[in-house]
Amino acid sequence: MFRQTISTLALVLAAAPCLAQAPARPHDPERAFDAFVFRMLQNMQVKDAPAVAPLVNALLSDTSAHMRAAPRRNATAADSTRARTIVRTLRDELAPFGDVAAAERAGYQRFMPWLEDQAVFHYNNLANAAAAADSFHAARPSSLLYRNDGGGRLVLVGVMYTAPSSATLDELDARLPLGIAHWHQHVDFCGPGPLSPEARQVPDSASLAKWLAIDTREACTAAGGLFVPRLFGWMAHVYAFDGDSDEQIWGGHGRDPMRMHKHDR
Repeated sequence: MFRQTISTLALVLAAAPCLAQAPARPHDPERAFDAFVFRMLQNMQVKDAPAVAPLVNALLSDTSAHMRAAPRRNATAADSTRARTIVRTLRDELAPFGDVAAAERAGYQRFMPWLEDQAVFHYNNLANAAAAADSFHAARPSSLLYRNDGGGRLVLVGVMYTAPSSATLDELDARLPLGIAHWHQHVDFCGPGPLSPEARQVPDSASLAKWLAIDTREACTAAGGLFVPRLFGWMAHVYAFDGDSDEQIWGGHGRDPMRMHKHDR
């Protein structure tokens, strides 16, 4: 049920400032916080998942108020060459993961397994995500991306790379060129305070929608909630198995920076 999940989330939100101030290596507080939230979402039990699915899919849409895109740059010939190399690497190295079972044996696990109706299914590899905090490995993405083919079979369409929220634009560009890739963040979340009555209740989808509708610190404070500016650092999708054109592979629509997930297909 949601009660334990909301209470845990409230505690996580409350702990965020403490984690940010903890004496540790540069990325450790962020890693600890992200790992805590990830495991909470992974293990939660949901009573009304079908009603929650549209909210989650809307949250992950490119037009969501909780989505922020990195500034774009003009693509150079070197960017295009590097992008093609990355796509070839993905197709050569990750083709076996067209079989979901093979991906699971390699350490990838489905994100939010309790949610059946997802526009894109993320299969996350926590070891790869941890390594991505320090370096970029084209053949070791943080996530594999699958879509349901309509007949119940999951089809590999791409990957997701991650980078620390502290990464500069130049550091993002060194991983995936900003003239081609669509780096983005999930931002501006609000949840009930850990001591509030709502944190001790089993909320319905309307309650969840209420909190997701809040996207500013001021509105969150007015609602008596706790504000989290950002979750999970920078992300970028590469749909290397979903087509051959740049638009199909990199998720853009012309130069529209808010077409990263292709959820409208």
